[in-house]
Amino acid sequence: MLCTALPLCAPPFAAATTGGAVAAPEAPAVTADPPVAAPDPTVPAPAAAPVPVPTPTPVPAAPATPAPAFTGGATMPQPVPPATGGISYGDPSTQSLSVRPIAVLHRSIVARGTMPGAGRHTVILQRLDPTHGWVDVAHSKVHSTGRFNIGWRTDKMGRINLRAIVPGRHGATASSAPPIAKLTVYRPALATFYGPGFFGQQTACGQTLTPDMPGVAHRKLPCGTLVAVTYAGREIVVPVIDRGPFHAGYSWDLTQAAADALGFTGAGEIGYTRVDASAPTP
Repeated sequence: MLCTALPLCAPPFAAATTGGAVAAPEAPAVTADPPVAAPDPTVPAPAAAPVPVPTPTPVPAAPATPAPAFTGGATMPQPVPPATGGISYGDPSTQSLSVRPIAVLHRSIVARGTMPGAGRHTVILQRLDPTHGWVDVAHSKVHSTGRFNIGWRTDKMGRINLRAIVPGRHGATASSAPPIAKLTVYRPALATFYGPGFFGQQTACGQTLTPDMPGVAHRKLPCGTLVAVTYAGREIVVPVIDRGPFHAGYSWDLTQAAADALGFTGAGEIGYTRVDASAPTP
Protein backbone atom coordinates (compact mmCIF):
# COMPACT_ATOMS: atom_id res chain seq x y z
CA MET A 1 0.00 0.00 0.00
CA LEU A 2 1.34 3.35 -1.04
CA CYS A 3 1.98 5.89 1.62
CA THR A 4 0.59 9.20 0.61
CA ALA A 5 1.89 11.14 3.57
CA LEU A 6 5.54 11.62 2.64
CA PRO A 7 6.65 13.17 5.87
CA LEU A 8 5.24 10.22 7.77
CA CYS A 9 6.68 7.58 5.46
CA ALA A 10 10.22 8.99 5.11
CA PRO A 11 12.90 6.96 6.90
CA PRO A 12 14.46 8.57 9.99
CA PHE A 13 17.89 9.03 8.37
CA ALA A 14 16.50 10.87 5.42
CA ALA A 15 15.26 13.84 7.38
CA ALA A 16 17.91 16.01 5.66
CA THR A 17 19.06 15.53 2.09
CA THR A 18 22.04 16.85 0.22
CA GLY A 19 20.79 16.62 -3.28
CA GLY A 20 20.63 12.85 -3.32
CA ALA A 21 23.85 12.23 -1.25
CA VAL A 22 23.90 10.99 2.29
CA ALA A 23 25.53 13.47 4.70
CA ALA A 24 28.59 12.14 6.62
CA PRO A 25 28.42 12.25 10.39
CA GLU A 26 30.20 15.23 11.98
CA ALA A 27 33.77 14.64 13.36
CA PRO A 28 34.21 15.26 17.06
CA ALA A 29 35.61 18.64 17.98
CA VAL A 30 39.38 18.73 18.68
CA THR A 31 40.44 20.67 21.75
CA ALA A 32 43.85 22.44 21.34
CA ASP A 33 46.50 21.99 24.04
CA PRO A 34 47.01 25.01 26.23
CA PRO A 35 50.05 27.11 25.23
CA VAL A 36 53.36 26.25 26.95
CA ALA A 37 54.88 29.16 28.82
CA ALA A 38 58.48 30.13 27.88
CA PRO A 39 61.10 29.43 30.62
CA ASP A 40 61.93 32.36 32.86
CA PRO A 41 65.64 33.20 32.21
CA THR A 42 66.01 34.58 35.75
CA VAL A 43 65.18 31.25 37.36
CA PRO A 44 68.12 28.73 37.24
CA ALA A 45 67.31 25.38 35.77
CA PRO A 46 67.44 22.49 38.22
CA ALA A 47 70.73 20.56 38.11
CA ALA A 48 70.53 17.16 36.57
CA ALA A 49 71.07 14.29 38.97
CA PRO A 50 74.55 12.72 38.46
CA VAL A 51 74.60 9.34 36.88
CA PRO A 52 76.62 6.99 39.10
CA VAL A 53 79.60 5.46 37.31
CA PRO A 54 80.58 2.04 38.58
CA THR A 55 84.17 1.90 39.91
CA PRO A 56 86.17 -0.90 38.31
CA THR A 57 87.63 -3.42 40.72
CA PRO A 58 91.45 -3.26 40.48
CA VAL A 59 93.12 -6.50 39.56
CA PRO A 60 96.39 -7.02 41.48
CA ALA A 61 99.34 -7.42 39.18
CA ALA A 62 101.41 -10.53 39.46
CA PRO A 63 104.82 -9.85 41.04
CA ALA A 64 107.54 -9.58 38.46
CA THR A 65 110.27 -12.16 38.65
CA PRO A 66 113.64 -10.48 38.06
CA ALA A 67 115.80 -12.09 35.47
CA PRO A 68 118.99 -13.61 36.84
CA ALA A 69 121.97 -11.33 36.35
CA PHE A 70 124.69 -12.63 34.05
CA THR A 71 128.11 -11.64 35.26
CA GLY A 72 130.30 -13.70 33.02
CA GLY A 73 131.44 -15.81 35.96
CA ALA A 74 132.17 -12.86 38.27
CA THR A 75 130.33 -12.12 41.50
CA MET A 76 128.29 -8.91 41.63
CA PRO A 77 129.91 -6.45 44.06
CA GLN A 78 128.10 -5.70 47.29
CA PRO A 79 128.67 -2.03 48.10
CA VAL A 80 129.38 -1.08 51.68
CA PRO A 81 126.81 1.61 52.62
CA PRO A 82 128.20 5.03 53.48
CA ALA A 83 128.90 5.63 57.16
CA THR A 84 126.61 8.12 58.88
CA GLY A 85 127.18 10.11 62.05
CA GLY A 86 130.34 10.29 64.11
CA ILE A 87 132.35 7.61 65.86
CA SER A 88 131.83 6.97 69.56
CA TYR A 89 134.37 6.50 72.34
CA GLY A 90 132.94 3.18 73.43
CA ASP A 91 132.31 1.79 76.89
CA PRO A 92 134.23 3.95 79.42
CA SER A 93 134.75 0.94 81.69
CA THR A 94 136.72 -1.04 79.06
CA GLN A 95 139.49 -0.35 76.57
CA SER A 96 138.13 0.69 73.18
CA LEU A 97 139.30 2.18 69.88
CA SER A 98 137.16 3.50 67.01
CA VAL A 99 137.97 4.96 63.58
CA ARG A 100 136.02 5.59 60.41
CA PRO A 101 136.31 2.57 58.10
CA ILE A 102 137.32 4.60 55.02
CA ALA A 103 140.22 7.07 54.77
CA VAL A 104 142.27 8.75 52.03
CA LEU A 105 146.04 8.55 51.81
CA HIS A 106 147.97 11.55 53.26
CA ARG A 107 144.84 12.96 54.88
CA SER A 108 144.19 13.12 58.61
CA ILE A 109 141.84 10.91 60.55
CA VAL A 110 140.87 10.86 64.24
CA ALA A 111 140.99 7.73 66.39
CA ARG A 112 138.90 7.78 69.57
CA GLY A 113 138.77 5.42 72.47
CA THR A 114 138.83 4.81 76.19
CA MET A 115 141.63 3.74 78.49
CA PRO A 116 140.28 3.24 82.04
CA GLY A 117 142.69 4.15 84.81
CA ALA A 118 145.15 5.88 82.45
CA GLY A 119 144.03 9.48 82.95
CA ARG A 120 146.71 12.06 81.98
CA HIS A 121 149.01 9.31 80.67
CA THR A 122 150.42 9.22 77.14
CA VAL A 123 148.56 6.96 74.72
CA ILE A 124 150.27 5.78 71.52
CA LEU A 125 148.54 4.85 68.26
CA GLN A 126 150.24 1.96 66.42
CA ARG A 127 149.87 0.55 62.90
CA LEU A 128 150.61 -3.08 62.05
CA ASP A 129 153.36 -3.30 59.46
CA PRO A 130 153.90 -6.55 57.47
CA THR A 131 157.66 -6.38 58.06
CA HIS A 132 158.27 -4.50 61.30
CA GLY A 133 155.20 -5.43 63.34
CA TRP A 134 153.51 -2.71 65.41
CA VAL A 135 154.87 0.73 64.49
CA ASP A 136 154.17 3.97 66.41
CA VAL A 137 152.35 6.51 64.20
CA ALA A 138 150.86 9.09 66.61
CA HIS A 139 150.36 9.85 70.28
CA SER A 140 148.19 11.94 72.61
CA LYS A 141 147.16 12.33 76.27
CA VAL A 142 144.36 10.39 77.97
CA HIS A 143 141.77 12.69 79.56
CA SER A 144 141.00 12.34 83.25
CA THR A 145 137.75 10.65 82.24
CA GLY A 146 139.74 7.89 80.51
CA ARG A 147 138.85 9.10 77.00
CA PHE A 148 141.33 10.08 74.30
CA ASN A 149 141.52 11.47 70.75
CA ILE A 150 144.52 10.84 68.49
CA GLY A 151 144.98 12.53 65.11
CA TRP A 152 146.91 10.61 62.46
CA ARG A 153 147.90 11.62 58.93
CA THR A 154 147.68 8.37 56.99
CA ASP A 155 151.01 7.26 55.55
CA LYS A 156 150.19 3.89 53.99
CA MET A 157 147.38 2.68 51.74
CA GLY A 158 145.55 -0.62 51.97
CA ARG A 159 143.85 -2.55 54.75
CA ILE A 160 145.15 -1.07 57.99
CA ASN A 161 145.05 -2.42 61.56
CA LEU A 162 145.45 0.07 64.41
CA ARG A 163 145.71 -0.26 68.16
CA ALA A 164 146.24 2.13 71.09
CA ILE A 165 148.54 1.37 74.04
CA VAL A 166 149.79 3.13 77.17
CA PRO A 167 153.57 2.60 77.61
CA GLY A 168 154.55 0.75 80.77
CA ARG A 169 151.46 -1.42 80.94
CA HIS A 170 152.73 -4.99 80.70
CA GLY A 171 151.28 -8.40 81.25
CA ALA A 172 148.41 -8.08 78.79
CA THR A 173 145.95 -10.94 78.88
CA ALA A 174 143.26 -12.02 76.44
CA SER A 175 140.75 -9.82 78.27
CA SER A 176 143.07 -6.79 78.63
CA ALA A 177 144.77 -6.89 75.20
CA PRO A 178 144.39 -3.61 73.26
CA PRO A 179 141.40 -3.69 70.88
CA ILE A 180 142.09 -3.57 67.13
CA ALA A 181 140.46 -0.99 64.83
CA LYS A 182 140.34 -1.71 61.09
CA LEU A 183 140.12 0.71 58.19
CA THR A 184 140.99 0.93 54.51
CA VAL A 185 143.20 3.76 53.27
CA TYR A 186 142.67 4.63 49.59
CA ARG A 187 144.81 6.53 47.13
CA PRO A 188 142.84 9.20 45.21
CA ALA A 189 142.72 8.93 41.40
CA LEU A 190 140.57 10.07 38.48
CA ALA A 191 138.25 7.56 36.84
CA THR A 192 135.63 7.22 34.15
CA PHE A 193 133.19 4.41 33.38
CA TYR A 194 132.39 2.51 30.21
CA GLY A 195 129.96 -0.07 28.91
CA PRO A 196 127.34 1.18 26.42
CA GLY A 197 128.68 0.50 22.94
CA PHE A 198 131.07 -2.17 24.23
CA PHE A 199 128.63 -4.79 25.52
CA GLY A 200 129.07 -8.12 23.78
CA GLN A 201 132.72 -7.41 22.94
CA GLN A 202 135.65 -9.27 24.40
CA THR A 203 137.76 -7.54 27.04
CA ALA A 204 141.55 -7.56 27.02
CA CYS A 205 141.40 -10.23 29.74
CA GLY A 206 139.31 -12.58 27.56
CA GLN A 207 135.82 -12.03 29.00
CA THR A 208 132.66 -10.95 27.22
CA LEU A 209 131.58 -7.59 28.60
CA THR A 210 127.95 -7.49 29.78
CA PRO A 211 125.89 -4.81 31.57
CA ASP A 212 126.04 -6.85 34.79
CA MET A 213 129.78 -7.58 34.83
CA PRO A 214 131.62 -5.89 37.73
CA GLY A 215 135.21 -4.92 37.15
CA VAL A 216 137.71 -2.22 36.32
CA ALA A 217 140.09 -1.50 33.49
CA HIS A 218 143.73 -0.57 34.23
CA ARG A 219 146.69 -0.11 31.95
CA LYS A 220 149.24 -2.17 33.91
CA LEU A 221 147.78 -4.32 36.72
CA PRO A 222 147.53 -8.03 35.85
CA CYS A 223 144.14 -9.43 34.88
CA GLY A 224 142.22 -10.72 37.88
CA THR A 225 143.93 -8.41 40.40
CA LEU A 226 141.43 -7.51 43.12
CA VAL A 227 141.03 -3.80 43.70
CA ALA A 228 139.00 -2.03 46.39
CA VAL A 229 137.32 1.10 45.05
CA THR A 230 135.53 3.77 47.07
CA TYR A 231 133.29 6.67 46.04
CA ALA A 232 130.92 8.86 48.07
CA GLY A 233 131.45 6.76 51.19
CA ARG A 234 130.76 3.42 49.47
CA GLU A 235 133.27 0.74 48.62
CA ILE A 236 133.38 -2.41 46.49
CA VAL A 237 136.01 -5.01 45.62
CA VAL A 238 136.24 -5.89 41.92
CA PRO A 239 138.78 -7.58 39.59
CA VAL A 240 140.79 -6.06 36.77
CA ILE A 241 139.11 -7.32 33.58
CA ASP A 242 140.29 -4.95 30.84
CA ARG A 243 142.88 -2.43 29.69
CA GLY A 244 142.33 1.33 29.85
CA PRO A 245 141.40 4.07 30.20
CA PHE A 246 142.99 5.88 27.29
CA HIS A 247 142.19 9.43 28.40
CA ALA A 248 145.02 11.64 29.64
CA GLY A 249 144.93 12.13 33.40
CA TYR A 250 142.60 9.18 34.14
CA SER A 251 143.83 5.98 35.79
CA TRP A 252 140.74 3.75 35.99
CA ASP A 253 137.73 2.74 33.93
CA LEU A 254 134.79 1.27 35.87
CA THR A 255 132.36 -1.09 34.18
CA GLN A 256 128.69 -0.14 34.15
CA ALA A 257 127.92 -2.58 36.99
CA ALA A 258 130.77 -1.27 39.17
CA ALA A 259 129.75 2.34 38.56
CA ASP A 260 126.13 1.58 39.41
CA ALA A 261 127.12 -0.15 42.64
CA LEU A 262 129.04 2.97 43.74
CA GLY A 263 126.55 5.53 42.44
CA PHE A 264 129.30 6.84 40.15
CA THR A 265 128.31 8.76 37.01
CA GLY A 266 130.40 10.52 34.40
CA ALA A 267 133.97 11.11 35.54
CA GLY A 268 135.52 12.10 38.84
CA GLU A 269 137.77 11.24 41.75
CA ILE A 270 137.62 7.82 43.37
CA GLY A 271 139.78 6.09 45.95
CA TYR A 272 141.48 2.79 45.22
CA THR A 273 143.79 0.25 46.79
CA ARG A 274 144.99 -3.16 45.76
CA VAL A 275 143.57 -5.93 47.94
CA ASP A 276 146.46 -7.97 49.31
CA ALA A 277 145.37 -11.39 50.54
CA SER A 278 148.70 -11.78 52.32
CA ALA A 279 148.19 -8.78 54.64
CA PRO A 280 149.18 -9.62 58.24
CA THR A 281 146.50 -10.68 60.69
CA PRO A 282 146.93 -9.46 64.26
